[in-house]
This record gives sequence, C-alpha cells and structure tokens, in this order.
Amino acid sequence: MTRVLVVPGLAVRTYVERSVARLRQGGHDARLLPAPGWRGVEDDIERYGRALGADIDRAGSPVSVLVGLSIGTQAAAVAAASTSLIERLVLVGPTIDPQHRTPLKQFVVFAKGNPHERFRTVRQVPDWSRAGPVRIIRCFRSAIAQPLEDVLPQVSAGITIIHTEYDPLTSHAYAASLAADNGAQLVLMPGVSHSWPKDDPVGFLRFIDGLVRAPSKP
Repeated sequence: MTRVLVVPGLAVRTYVERSVARLRQGGHDARLLPAPGWRGVEDDIERYGRALGADIDRAGSPVSVLVGLSIGTQAAAVAAASTSLIERLVLVGPTIDPQHRTPLKQFVVFAKGNPHERFRTVRQVPDWSRAGPVRIIRCFRSAIAQPLEDVLPQVSAGITIIHTEYDPLTSHAYAASLAADNGAQLVLMPGVSHSWPKDDPVGFLRFIDGLVRAPSKP
C-alpha cells in the first residue's frame, strides 16, 4: 500500500477532504495533514515543513507521495528537503509567484477572485476561523519569505509540478521555470482551478495511481 501525505493550503483543509478520502477508497494509505496556520499548528511555513520532515523521519517509513497544495507546496518542499524518506514530491499550484511576491500584490490577486471557483471564499470561512486573522497573516508573511525556488534544489525526491489552467496565483512561466530548473516533471491541468483537486476526487486518484506506477525520477 502506498503512503500518501497531503499538505493543504493556508488555513484551509475541508475543501480537499473528499479527494483524500477517495485515495483511501482506492487503496492508498492517504492522510490529509492539518492546515498550516490553524491553532495548534505551526503558522510559519518553514517550521511547519521542518516539523513534518522530522515526523516522517521518526516514523521511519517511506512516503510514496507527498502532495502540497498552494502555500502547502512550500511547506511540503521544506519537508522533502529535510528528509530522505520522501520518494515523490507533487506541488499543485506552487506559490508564491515572484510577480506577486508582496502582501499588496497578493491582496489584489485575492480581491479579484477567481470566476472558476464560485463561492470559494464563503466556503472557507469556517476553516479560516480555526486560525484567525493574526495567524493567517503571520503564515502568509512566512510564505512570502520562503521562495520555493531556493528550497527545491535541496530536494532529492522526484518532483512533479502541476499548473492548472485557471490559476490567478501562479503563472505558467513560474511553474515551468521551477520544473526546468529542478529537473521536475511539469503537468498542465486543463479546465481546473488553483484549488484542484477540490472537485475532482476521481481525477486525483487517477493521477496518484499513474504517478506511483511511474519511475520515481522524471
């Protein structure tokens, strides 16, 4: 049975529970980790990632696939750089694009919203309430201070980077440069938003199934 860990986005977790549950139904030992920024959870991306790497080392068993979503990509990369027990690292919607790497620019992107993710903000309010505005801001600032391109060269696992068609946070150019600079596989995901695999449990299972059957290095 393949072991799959999923790091969700900033202070949000509920949106991907159904997709991770589908992985378990498909035969994977899949676990959705606590959201960065929640009370009782690290609100600093680097510390979150290092703590996750230490937990994996203590458990002593390999992780077949470590998946990071949005800001979770940065925490997952830090974890993969700090342990040799991760076989594959998957980054979905890697953040934060250098074009938007300031609080003001990120606020503008967020304020514009995404027409392909209807009611997303409203649905995330209960999750955000488990962190509160101070912890969310602190976690967000730590993400800005942790460039993903500085971490990935330290990762020994095979890397897959997913860029979705409707992603206001991450440009194709940034995703492609991360892949090219780190010998990673770049997967373009048409017709879906930054929050994939939120509404695609079957597609997520199909992707993970295909990934674990492939060689660990691209």
